[in-house]
Amino acid sequence: MPGLGGPLELTLGLVVVLVGSIAYAHSFESLASRLGLSQGLAGAVVSPLFTSLPELVVFVTAVVSVGGRAGAEVGLGTVIGEPLMLSTLMTPLVVAASRGLKVDRSVARPYLVFVAVFPSVLLPPLLANHPLARVGAALALLASYVAFAVTARSGEAVEPGELGLGAAVVVLTASVVAFYFGSHYLVKGVIWASGALGLTPLAVSTLAVPAVTTLPEVGAALVWARRGLGTLAASSLVGEQVVYATIYPAVAVLAVPWALTADAMVAVLITEVAAAGLALGALRGSLDKAQVAAGLVCFVSYLALLPLLR
Repeated sequence: MPGLGGPLELTLGLVVVLVGSIAYAHSFESLASRLGLSQGLAGAVVSPLFTSLPELVVFVTAVVSVGGRAGAEVGLGTVIGEPLMLSTLMTPLVVAASRGLKVDRSVARPYLVFVAVFPSVLLPPLLANHPLARVGAALALLASYVAFAVTARSGEAVEPGELGLGAAVVVLTASVVAFYFGSHYLVKGVIWASGALGLTPLAVSTLAVPAVTTLPEVGAALVWARRGLGTLAASSLVGEQVVYATIYPAVAVLAVPWALTADAMVAVLITEVAAAGLALGALRGSLDKAQVAAGLVCFVSYLALLPLLR
């Protein structure tokens, strides 16, 4: 795709992704209701398959096209940065913008799965010289996601949407295409802005890029939250995190030779703390100002520690 210049790419990407998010939220809601999906299954399992496309493109490009140490660093930043941003900043912002989310207590389950499995992102360097152990770990991670997916059926059914089946499929397809192209320009625009601001490559891969590639799911979650579909909104965000705790580390443990760095370990620890706080809120049936405050404290703490970990 041709370059348009940093400021224009940033603006165009943001507009396309936000419009795509609104279209996606309405079309996915209509499709899920016609398929008889529960809010938990639709949000935690099905929706991330569509909204994770921008992150998947960044990850695959880094690992396959870039390769080497640079590709590994971007891949690591993507795998660790996405859950970090979702747990500490994006989910709290959705909760704050919605003045709290009422959720089914079943939403706690994917959060607990995430907290239990996410440290697996630290496995690749530990198993670098053990081929059989790498294969076994990858299979175990994939199996854990399959087990999670086939049992994620709790929660109320998605209410009937506004679109017919055919229209929902067309709009959903168009919104996913918008996610791809919009995120492409967003990432290029953010890299330009990061360079202009003097941010380090680590900050770009761990913070800047994830901040924009999470916009599709965050935008859709905001629409659902404002429509009173708190379980669907929260499930879609944590479902994305479960993907990053299982499928991406499974690929990484086989293909990506990254190093176990101090900043990566701190990011995982802070993400775990924030996600545990969200799990506690979900167990009570509500995500509120306590989770907003805890997430933002975790995010600011990571920003404060980052210069000390270089």
